[in-house]
Amino acid sequence: MFRSITSMLAATAAVSLAACGSGDPAGSSGVTPEAAKTRIERAAHLQLAAEAVPAAAREQGLRASYSNTATAVKDKQVVGLFVVKSAAVADRVSESVRSSAPKSARLIVNGKVLVVYAAAGSDRGAAVERAVKQL
Repeated sequence: MFRSITSMLAATAAVSLAACGSGDPAGSSGVTPEAAKTRIERAAHLQLAAEAVPAAAREQGLRASYSNTATAVKDKQVVGLFVVKSAAVADRVSESVRSSAPKSARLIVNGKVLVVYAAAGSDRGAAVERAVKQL
């Protein structure tokens, strides 16, 4: 589990750094960070906490970051939710996030929402994936 938590933090850094130079196309719309958080919490049966988004990462495209790092051992799963400026940013950072996450973790992307999911007990990955795809 510790390895999964460490990987989640690495994934946060990858999203922050890889979003560099992204543009926000006019009229880009989509799900709000809070709506994504609520949907993923319901699917995974846990509570996500907001992670601080450094100013530099915000300027580069990371809009919101949530995780269950504090409760991952109790939850028996690790969830990292990232909402970026646009789908183009999500496409660019996907490979960096995939390479920084452990092989047992799944990266689920839909538009400007990225979720890293790893189970250490009950696997709710299918429900989380459905929730992400419905955003």
